[in-house]
Amino acid sequence: MKVSHLTKRENEIMEIFWRSEKPLSSNDICLEAPHISKNTVQAVIRKLLSMNFIEIAGLGYNKNALTREFSPCISQAEYFDNFLVRDTSYELAANFIRQAEDIATLEQIEALIAERKEALQAA
Repeated sequence: MKVSHLTKRENEIMEIFWRSEKPLSSNDICLEAPHISKNTVQAVIRKLLSMNFIEIAGLGYNKNALTREFSPCISQAEYFDNFLVRDTSYELAANFIRQAEDIATLEQIEALIAERKEALQAA
């Protein structure tokens, strides 16, 4: 998937989506970022929908009105990975491993590496 760079406002709103564990309405975003006008939030949501960064996740209620709720289609890690060259990705991963301070995280990384190796060998 070809990913475009986000503007400052688009990135700010995507950050809110990425932090949330549930779908959000435009009103939810306005509550999270009261410094952004409701019109701007709605315009950015339309743009993010057209760029396939978010999708309609369902319907909810805002007071007595029905409202659409949205969730991200791309994770923050996937977004940033699109702008890194492979050498940089390796350096970031290696640095992360060197800086890791808990064994559970390293074990999760080991499991991912083993899983990926198996998939490559099977192919």
